[in-house]
Amino acid sequence: MSRSQHDVVVVGAGFAGLSAARALARRGYDVVLLEARDRVGGRTHTRYLSNGTQIDLGGQWLGPTQETMYALAAEFGIATFPTASHGSPVYRIGDRQLEEPPAAVDRLLQRVDNLARDIDPDRPWASANAAYWDSITLRGWLDAQDVGTPDERALVGRMLAGGLQTVEAAEVSMLGLLFYVRSGNGVERLLNMRGGAQQDRVFGGPQAIAQAMADSLGSEVVRHNQRARRVEWDTGVTVHTDTHTFPARQLVMAIPAHIVPELDFSPPLPVTKQIALRSLLPGIGLKLHLVYPTPFWREAGLSGQSNHSTGSITETVDNTVPGDEHGVLTGFAYGVDALALRRLSPTQRPQAVVESLLPVFGQQLREFTDFVEFDWSTESLTQGCFSARFGTHGWMSHGADLMAVTGPLHWAGTEYATVWNGYFEGAVRSGEAAARAVAEQL
Repeated sequence: MSRSQHDVVVVGAGFAGLSAARALARRGYDVVLLEARDRVGGRTHTRYLSNGTQIDLGGQWLGPTQETMYALAAEFGIATFPTASHGSPVYRIGDRQLEEPPAAVDRLLQRVDNLARDIDPDRPWASANAAYWDSITLRGWLDAQDVGTPDERALVGRMLAGGLQTVEAAEVSMLGLLFYVRSGNGVERLLNMRGGAQQDRVFGGPQAIAQAMADSLGSEVVRHNQRARRVEWDTGVTVHTDTHTFPARQLVMAIPAHIVPELDFSPPLPVTKQIALRSLLPGIGLKLHLVYPTPFWREAGLSGQSNHSTGSITETVDNTVPGDEHGVLTGFAYGVDALALRRLSPTQRPQAVVESLLPVFGQQLREFTDFVEFDWSTESLTQGCFSARFGTHGWMSHGADLMAVTGPLHWAGTEYATVWNGYFEGAVRSGEAAARAVAEQL
């Protein structure tokens, strides 16, 4: 079935697609937003347990300087709350457990921050020494530093490569990391709870904001269960789903960038754009939730926040929601550790998580009532989390092609963001930028 031509068709109802569609609709354009799932929100997804406990399975945090996300929450009357932090954090470095990171760790993080200041967030490949930084990994850089013990450098590698890009330090392009740090306003902003990117959460999860954005557009604009399969483009575009055909003058492609090559384009995309998209690597992190009758770690004076230089879990956070008596301790595994956990059976995996965290939280950790996991790598429409990245040499070889507009085809998503790349804020800003580019062409 087909209909008359739209001004714009947007593919993907995550935050990028929703923000693009809203910006275009406000300008008076006839826009239709196609979403393959029966829900909106992309890489955020909130689930409620039978006891009413909120579990955010995907992205969940907001922080200072993410003005557009806070503005959206305020627009729709959706409340935020501070991430729980009722005691001391733990930094487990080798066999040591500290309440603060050692001076060597801080010095290494500061060095990364200093290097990131020289990166051009709009054109990282054109930054000073970009070719060199793109030729080495974070692991290579850390090994060359004269600061810290091997365990301390390992912690820095896991905090930055794992916590920010969900992989091993030996897999992260130093240029890619420096760009990411620059786009997120520095290491301290990216890693911290209070005053940082993990400062606040959302009642109902960020998916509540996404749903409110979709509701503001209406069902005539937002079409669920419409997976784009084929895109014909020349002077205009036609998007084919399994059941419908949507002709339009312009298109905003707002699905995860590394998924785009699965669509059939006629004529084919420029080969340099194809290679750039195929070169992106999705994140392979795991987010794992242990649920308890109460947040027992608070009684021991612990905040629930921990960082580990070794073990299956790189970091944990208290994910308890105010007003809920149940405690949620959420752990994150990255790189080879996430792969090793995936090789375990569903009954073995929670035990492995608990064993990894016992030195910090004690035997009471075994008494969980629920274990909740959701592997974004198994989702055909996402294939990984948090977001996609280039390996070494990727930004130098493919960065300009990734960002380029292609005739009537525009690209939106957190992977294209130059501010808060990898975050909801970046996705929203990229959607708005795509809408501006579409409006200029129309």
